[in-house]
Amino acid sequence: MDFLILGPLEVVVAGAAVPLGGAKPRAVLIALLLHPGRYVAADRLIADVWGDEPPPSAVNALQSYLSRLRRALGRDAVRHHAGGYRVAAGPEQVDARRFEAGVAHARAALAGGDAAGALGAAEAALRLWRGPALLDVAGELFAQAEIARLTELRRVAEDLRVECLLALGRTAEAVARSAEVVAGEPLRERSRAQLMIGLYRAGRPAEALAAYHEGRTLLADQLGLDPGEELRALAGAMLRQDAELAPAPAAASPVNAVPPGPDRFVGRDRELAEVRALLDEHRLVTLTGPGGAGKTRLAMEACRGLPVDVRLAELAGVEDGALLEPALAQAFGLAVPTGVAGIAEAAGDRPVVLLLDNGEQLVAALAGVVRRLLAKVPGLRVLLTSRSPLSVAGERQYPVPPLPAGTAAVELFLDRAAAVAPGWVCGPAERAVVAALCERLDGLPLAVELAAAQLVALAPAQILDRLDDPRALVSPRRDVDERHRSLEGAIDATHRLLDGPQRELFARLSVFAGPFDLDAAERVAGDADGVLAPLTGLITGSLVTALPDASPRRYRMLRTLRQYAERRLTPDGRAGLRRRHLAWSGELAAAADRGLRGPDARRWLRTLAAGQDDARAALAHALDDPALAGAGLRLAGDLSWFWYRGGHIVEGLRWLQAALAAAPDAAEDDRARALTGVACLRYLAGDLPASGAAIGAALRLARAGGGPVTLARAAVYHTLLLGLSGRAADGRKAGEEAHALAAACGEDWLLAEALISIGHVTWAGGDPAGAAAVLDEAIEAGTRSGFAWSASSARWMRAELALGAGAPEEALRLASLAVADLDEQDDVTGWLATAHLLASALAHTGRPGDGAVLLGAVAALGGRVGYAPERMDPVNAPGHVEAVASRLDPGAYAAALARGRRMDRAAVRAHLRALDRLG
Repeated sequence: MDFLILGPLEVVVAGAAVPLGGAKPRAVLIALLLHPGRYVAADRLIADVWGDEPPPSAVNALQSYLSRLRRALGRDAVRHHAGGYRVAAGPEQVDARRFEAGVAHARAALAGGDAAGALGAAEAALRLWRGPALLDVAGELFAQAEIARLTELRRVAEDLRVECLLALGRTAEAVARSAEVVAGEPLRERSRAQLMIGLYRAGRPAEALAAYHEGRTLLADQLGLDPGEELRALAGAMLRQDAELAPAPAAASPVNAVPPGPDRFVGRDRELAEVRALLDEHRLVTLTGPGGAGKTRLAMEACRGLPVDVRLAELAGVEDGALLEPALAQAFGLAVPTGVAGIAEAAGDRPVVLLLDNGEQLVAALAGVVRRLLAKVPGLRVLLTSRSPLSVAGERQYPVPPLPAGTAAVELFLDRAAAVAPGWVCGPAERAVVAALCERLDGLPLAVELAAAQLVALAPAQILDRLDDPRALVSPRRDVDERHRSLEGAIDATHRLLDGPQRELFARLSVFAGPFDLDAAERVAGDADGVLAPLTGLITGSLVTALPDASPRRYRMLRTLRQYAERRLTPDGRAGLRRRHLAWSGELAAAADRGLRGPDARRWLRTLAAGQDDARAALAHALDDPALAGAGLRLAGDLSWFWYRGGHIVEGLRWLQAALAAAPDAAEDDRARALTGVACLRYLAGDLPASGAAIGAALRLARAGGGPVTLARAAVYHTLLLGLSGRAADGRKAGEEAHALAAACGEDWLLAEALISIGHVTWAGGDPAGAAAVLDEAIEAGTRSGFAWSASSARWMRAELALGAGAPEEALRLASLAVADLDEQDDVTGWLATAHLLASALAHTGRPGDGAVLLGAVAALGGRVGYAPERMDPVNAPGHVEAVASRLDPGAYAAALARGRRMDRAAVRAHLRALDRLG
């Protein structure tokens, strides 16, 4: 667990930020972190957080905030002793303490003559800063001393970095870094002295003295003071041209032509390490990615600090391949235009890295030139940034990924926002908006930076609302090249390099809202000329991403690229694509609806889960066009069982009801199937009257014009709803009809569903033995057909019967088997319902604590999908809770519930495996 206070407060566990709540809980945590390893009295915390006049409720509020922090971070993260509290965090877990240790290490290394090691330590320490220190409590009195101390130490680290650069002879970088510090703090004499030394050693003595006179004027005008003795002595030494000011010999350090970045480099530590490792192992590495992915900045940061010569060739303005070799010659300091032979002679045998930036428009020419250079210069390594690889032997590609939207992208937004809106403080609510904004922008660094620039005039929510406008993201900065002035311009630069078929396919693929495979691309976006060749070009051009862990291979387009591509479609072209996409989505859903009732159910559940974005897009397009409403209704009906199994209750009901409203004149079979889906989802939600009304309407429509399977399914669920409503006699009669209709269809899966409903009605009618016999038939029919869900559901009901009959061990066996089977299928709602029953069986067999843990997990996991077994089964489920709670004292019950609520599904699975081993 890492506590980050050098910027907005974050607590990171396993790479993910932990939600901490509002401003006051965050302030409490910061107040504790300012006293590492020590207990802080409650009175002191109250004074820190509320000031001299705390409200009467401050004590209770503090306890509430501490409880929230324990829930978020773990019970042992905040400890209590003798009226005080402390955070259980070592110095290595707090970024501010790591920063201090890094600065101390850098100082010691420089004092010991290890300037390179000192530089690495100083830069690593400075990278820990994500914004102003203690940003969440910037206005609070208790934090001012620590803010001032850390801010000053940051200045010390910046000065230390420049001192290391000067010691290493990296004069140009030292000048750039010290100029940046002086621009922000023009009265800081130490930084001005470093700037003067750097300028002097760079052969710019007049500028060095001008920097001195500027500082002297500022001090006199603003403070009425003269420069300090050190600065005056330095100016005098420069006027005398003292030998001790001379730079280190040129051969003492490598030449690095990569300029320092204009602003802080954010969130790429892993990528930096991976690129440097590739460059160590391979002689040609190409960073690929769409415009705005951050290829150039990553490449430059990877080259900065390398212990070899680094040469830089900016190729963005080179359009003619004939100018390529002269451009590379300039990178090696050759004033006379020359070719590969001249470059090889200048480079010699020494190790050198050549950074070629923005080479996509020259890939054909570059491929030949780079191949010849690598052959003639044995010590050469080439790092290329390009939207397309060279595709030559020995090349290693590195696709530059987007920034994680919820963490590094937000950090980048906040960092760039501080430059344009220095008075803006991002509270928890706005931080959630910023995270959503970064998600919409796919975490593309350029897009995030352009969005942050809009804070000059707009709030984050306003920026988010305007993202569909292609003109919304435009940089106001004057030092940005045209390609990066807008997101549209960055994508334009790539789009211009496509040929006709690639442009056409790029536009057509915009119809896919999520990942797609080659078959889908051919079916929906293809034409007579084929898809594979232009698709390959789009992948190598970084406009389409191939997902490497899928077989068959799947592809996706970033949302920002998809929006750009869609704008290239004509209205007729867009409408035609949407019809083809709807037809493809409908065929997939229809096949899945059948597959979910067979042995491949797990594969189909995962297929539909992965394709939810496309299903939603197809439904939205269908419901927007009256001519497509019938197809939309069929699609919703085919997805209803997936929504049921996956716990997508609210979403499923929304789509089904909208589709029914949009297609009032659709075929009876289609409307009956959709209404059956509504009935099933209403049943899960615990709304039995609405479920009964929907299934009644479905049955009437199915009798009027539905197919045999539609009619049988409606009859099956009508039977179940009658039993749940207490109408056992009517249910038995309806069950006879449902059984006959299901048997006539010849589908064992349907017969299994009918038998489950009949078993429930038989049980509700007071015949548990008869119900058990029917449910055993259901298990057999479900197993025979491969419809594992029905077999598991029948076992769940058999376990209920066993508990009622006083056979808890049998209930435990059946429920455990059903839970394992449903988990294997990736089922959600059935798994939750059966786990709820299993908790009761555990309590009845002497393990109520384990049962309470399971109840807590079911409540938490069910809450995420809007499902609660108590609502679905108001007759039996409350008794399961009572069976567990009555066997534990309240404190133990509450603790076990809390433990379960912290579990994800994998943790529940491990918990149940452990119980099985123990039991």
